[in-house]
Amino acid sequence: METKTRKAEVAHKIIETGESLLNVVWSKADERRAASLEIIARTAYTAEESACHYLETIGLDRKGNIRETLELARYQDTNEQTHEDIFARDLNGLKNWGDRFLARHIAVIIYWAFAITTLIDHELAALLGEAVEVEAVKTYRRMLVEQSDEWLNQPAVPTAVHYWNKPNSMWKVRGDNQPMSMRDVVESIVKDEADHVHANSQKAVAF
Repeated sequence: METKTRKAEVAHKIIETGESLLNVVWSKADERRAASLEIIARTAYTAEESACHYLETIGLDRKGNIRETLELARYQDTNEQTHEDIFARDLNGLKNWGDRFLARHIAVIIYWAFAITTLIDHELAALLGEAVEVEAVKTYRRMLVEQSDEWLNQPAVPTAVHYWNKPNSMWKVRGDNQPMSMRDVVESIVKDEADHVHANSQKAVAF
């Protein structure tokens, strides 16, 4: 965790506990785990967007912090959607009915948990998001080690190349080279998740 507070420690413990339960189903750092966890993680940003938009609409954004958080959450959501499309659509990580069922039902729970938490304690919601991204960094770093060279050296999937070509994509803005292999793609995603850790930490400080 980048944020060093007692509340951040509690948030990380909560996410670590949830992660340990999910490890029972998705133990390997592969496309199944990535696709399922990206659906769950992306839902947190969608919930944050909804809650921030509500708070802004009812006039609670006197300093502009909520608008900044809303815009950042939208940007992060688009990036996470790309991750999901790479592993769920291009690599067929959700081909198993059980994975789809479990991931989508957990995502519904996560949506309401993050939406309500954002309304009540935006700092805690941001810290929970930061903790989620800390675990995501671990998953993708594991993927670089656990996946075979054959898997990592396969050509970058179309969604990744398309995302890189967008002028405002995180990869383009950060200066990443065009991904040629899945190793390049995963390395960029590791950087994405690290950027999300920092962004969520900044959101927590803002509130």
